[in-house]
Order: sequence, then C-alpha cells, then structure tokens
Amino acid sequence: MRMGVIAATLCAVVAVSLTAHAAKAPTKAPSVNINERPMQVTVVRSAAPGCEPNCAEWIAAQGQIDSSSLRKFKKVLSQIGKRRLPVLIHSIGGSVDDSLAVGRLIRANGLDVAVAKTEVLSCRATDKECQKFAAKGGVRGQPQAYHSLCASACAFVLAGGVSRHVGDRTLVGVHQLTSFETRFKVLRTYRVETRKSWFGPPVIKKTLLSERRLSQKTVETPTADSAYKKVKTYFAEMGITESMMPLVMSASGKSIHWLTGRELRETKIATDSKDGAQLIKGVMEPDRAAPENLPVTGKTDADDATPGIAAAYDPLAGEAPCDGSGLATRGCYGVPTLKDPGAAAGAALSKDRLGE
Repeated sequence: MRMGVIAATLCAVVAVSLTAHAAKAPTKAPSVNINERPMQVTVVRSAAPGCEPNCAEWIAAQGQIDSSSLRKFKKVLSQIGKRRLPVLIHSIGGSVDDSLAVGRLIRANGLDVAVAKTEVLSCRATDKECQKFAAKGGVRGQPQAYHSLCASACAFVLAGGVSRHVGDRTLVGVHQLTSFETRFKVLRTYRVETRKSWFGPPVIKKTLLSERRLSQKTVETPTADSAYKKVKTYFAEMGITESMMPLVMSASGKSIHWLTGRELRETKIATDSKDGAQLIKGVMEPDRAAPENLPVTGKTDADDATPGIAAAYDPLAGEAPCDGSGLATRGCYGVPTLKDPGAAAGAALSKDRLGE
C-alpha cells in the first residue's frame, strides 16, 4: 500500500443571486439612509396627539429586501393575529425571490400596501400611554408620504397588496433584473491511499484533510429568461396587467423607470392615489404644499392632461438645496441625476397621479 498527500485547487460557484436595486445617483447619499440597511418590519402605533385609546396601527417595512425579510414579516403577522393592518413600505429593492415571497404572504393574509415612510418618534415625558406601549416593545410614529418610494424589487411587494396605494408625492420604479454569482477558489489537501489488487486495477482512497479559501469574487451574469417568466407569472397572479413587463424591460439594471400616473393605472400596480398618511386614519401628515411652476424634465403624463403641478426630483439623492428661485416651500426639489439620462423619463409627478 502506498500513501501520499496531495493538494488540489478547485474553482467553483458557491451562490447565485437575483436582485433588483434602484440605481443610485452619482451625487450625495440618500437623505433617508434606512434604505441602506436590511428591511425592518415593525408594528407601529400612531403618535398623533389625542388619538388614544383608539390610535391607528400599521406595519412599517423599510430598508433593503433580503433573505431575512420574509421571516420578519411572518413574525409580525404572528404578533397581530387576525388583524389586517396595512403595510406602509419604503424601499429601494433587493432580492427578487424574497420580494416575491413577501408579496405572496401579504396577499395570502389579505393586507393592503401603501408607499410611505414611517417616522419613528420617541415618547414625550408626559405621554404615559406612549411609554406604556414602548415598554412592551411597541413603536410610536407617523407616516410620511413625502418623497417616499418603492423601487425595483419593492414593486413586487407592492403588487402583493389587496389594494395598492400610491400617493401623488411618492414614486414607484421598475427596471430589468440583475443576476450575480459568487465564484471562489479553494485549496484542498487530501491523503491518498493506493492498494494494489491481484485481480484488478489498484484501489485508490482519497480523504480530505483540510480546505482553505484562497479568493472570492462576485460577478454580474446574464439574467435567464426563466427569471423574467417567473416575474411575469407573479404579476399575473397578483392582477397586474401585461403592460408592466415592457416597462420593466425599458430600463437597464443600472437605470430605473419611474412610473407615470397613466402607467400606474394601466398596469394596476396602484389601485388608488391615497398615500400612507391618508390611508392611516387619525394621522395627519405635516403640510407639504407643493410649489407651483417647478421645472419638469423627462416624460410627463401628457395623456392625463391635468392642470396643476408637475415636479421632477431624484428621490435617492434627497432634497436639493434651494436655488434662489423662491419656488419651494419646505425644502427644494432637485432635478433627476441618475446615471442613465433615460432614467428621468418617468420621474415626473403630476398633482393628479391617478386622474381622480
């Protein structure tokens, strides 16, 4: 019998993932950095003054959608029992498969979804009810529809809502899917034993002694047609029209198409133009009167032909500083600065998004 030790280098693919994230502007970081963190899913009770003991509650979902998102939604749903609280979502996207799973869970539980941020507030020293709720692990807050967004894979979660609310100061964006795979190189050391046989070839036994990773690299790969077929099937399952897929394909993975009012209606990704603040009873959003005569870039919803306000801004770059034009009331709008000029095509917001 002969024994020896050999080392072998192996290249392999350890994981394949499919994601959809909103394209980031090449300027400053988002003003709402919660989108950079994994999605947090929490039951929130309204902090509106005087609403106790009947304050409204909702499920706040904010941040990037990942493999933990479904588990977090299931945990919250187990906490609320049979109550059907609306979901207020604010996200730049994330994992496609996890987004589809969350959307199906939302539909199975008969929940509504609105695009809106949730501002978490601390309890006032004199608010005993708030302090009591916080002591039980609860969160107090208020919805903020202004500059809220649901982009990329987030649109799949929105589609899961029984009713889907997109206000006139919120954005829904879609683009092509992006696929990645992680490749790594490892060094494996084996002990090899060779036994001679009088009646046949030698018998070789190989035993792994150690394994060490030498390098790792994540690369973008072409997205398979089967992935788009899965998304198309999901949209049909949720009652979204076939007109959605051409919009998904209209923008590359490094860009994004912001849906216009007409597209929101025709695709049925939105069922009405209520925003999260309007959906949550007893909660009044701070006055965010839109400035008149704002500059418009890209495609507007000309078919809506609704007199009023049209504004273009980059929701991922936050509010731009005022330019001295005197057009802004509380904070100024910026012009879309996404890497792909075509990404601004759907960024115009009309005062009447759904023609109400």
